[in-house]
Amino acid sequence: MRQVAAFLAMVGILAAVTCGAGAASAGLGVGVEPTGLWIVSAMAETALSPSFDLRAEVGFAVSESISGLMLATTSILFHVPTPPVDPYAGLGVGAALTPPHYTSAIVFEAVGGVRIPLFEPVGLLAQARYLVRWSASGWTMGPVYEAGLFVVF
Repeated sequence: MRQVAAFLAMVGILAAVTCGAGAASAGLGVGVEPTGLWIVSAMAETALSPSFDLRAEVGFAVSESISGLMLATTSILFHVPTPPVDPYAGLGVGAALTPPHYTSAIVFEAVGGVRIPLFEPVGLLAQARYLVRWSASGWTMGPVYEAGLFVVF
């Protein structure tokens, strides 16, 4: 129950910050990495220019092995809308915050994906994020494959 409350609080904070900055879209996604770790994410984007967006994303692990992991990242995305899809690629930085006996870390990410409009204002997104994590225990890295829904404001 505490994880659900923390997730809802972070979604609220994320929405307040990005809507204050003029968010263009917000969404929810689910991701999985090859080790079997599942992550539920909330994201918001705001347009910086016609081709660049700023994305804030917060995700929580739902796996029993590392319950409590939270990823918080900010990315700059480059996209060229090519109807009916909107492919994008970007780079970001953030933090992996973990419960005791795991180490928290700085995270660098490369992301690539596509947004697919379903009907006004809802769409799908599919993306791959490659996370590089640096902590006191050294470097770790790997992909996370995500899919989700987004709403355009």
